[in-house]
Amino acid sequence: MTSTGTPSKESAVNNFTIHHEAFQKIIERFGVLLRRQEELQEKLEAVDMSMENIDEQRFLGGEPVVSFVPSQDFEPLFQVAAKDIWPVLSIIFPPLAESLKALGQKLETDTSWAHLCLQAVAHGNAQALDQAATQAIVAPDFLLLALRAAYGPCIAVQKDNLIKNVPIEVWRQAYCPVCGSDPDLATLENHPDPSEFLVSKSGELWHHCPTCTHRWRFVRMQCPNCGNKDHKSLTRFNMPDSLQTIIYACEQCQHYLPCLNLVENSQKINFNQAALNLVHLDAAAQSKGYTPLSPAPWAVFGFDQEKPS
Repeated sequence: MTSTGTPSKESAVNNFTIHHEAFQKIIERFGVLLRRQEELQEKLEAVDMSMENIDEQRFLGGEPVVSFVPSQDFEPLFQVAAKDIWPVLSIIFPPLAESLKALGQKLETDTSWAHLCLQAVAHGNAQALDQAATQAIVAPDFLLLALRAAYGPCIAVQKDNLIKNVPIEVWRQAYCPVCGSDPDLATLENHPDPSEFLVSKSGELWHHCPTCTHRWRFVRMQCPNCGNKDHKSLTRFNMPDSLQTIIYACEQCQHYLPCLNLVENSQKINFNQAALNLVHLDAAAQSKGYTPLSPAPWAVFGFDQEKPS
């Protein structure tokens, strides 16, 4: 790939802020979270997990790898991550500081509640999320925000161990093959192998996972939310200041996903922070009535810091 590598974390966020001053506060606030998650991931060490139940056929049928791993296997990592990440969320959402402190205390003292939380965030168990939120006396959306923020570095540090057990390269679902998360970013990219251009010379479409940081190839001209393939109801529009930044939107389900066109771009990209650079696209798309596919907190809550409460 021509667009790989990672510039310094500080310079990446500073560049984002310079180019989009109207969104400076959002970029600064969530830039702090992204940096802390990356720093924590570097410190964490992978732990042994039960992988004997990984089923290749079910994986090929669309089940992400994490669905075969007991969610409670993440508990040691998650306990460490929550202590590190939730105080940062308190800085981003000051009105929620007391609630986050209470969540941290409950996580340390209530093992059954911790297991409910892991079922919710690792396996997408909606019933477990509702039960955990009720027991903690918080809104489910707020709890999920907190859980995802702490869980991200945990699944990211386990990623290499998980994907070696499945043919990860053949995955073509819209959601992440590792953790099942929806993407926060699409990219159009060139690859050096000439055979890759037999279908299209305008680049391959890749998705990036905001939770475990995995990247995987996806088909073009298909809505990643509802699967719509009718090109007449698939909208693509650019911002006036850049032809390389794109919004892909579906008129059937009204969801959107930001995209970066890197086909002619040789600059190094930090894919884990790239979606934050496109927060202006989130604002533009949401002003048109579209709903974010991305679960990234700035897309979901970034324009109203009181909303999660």
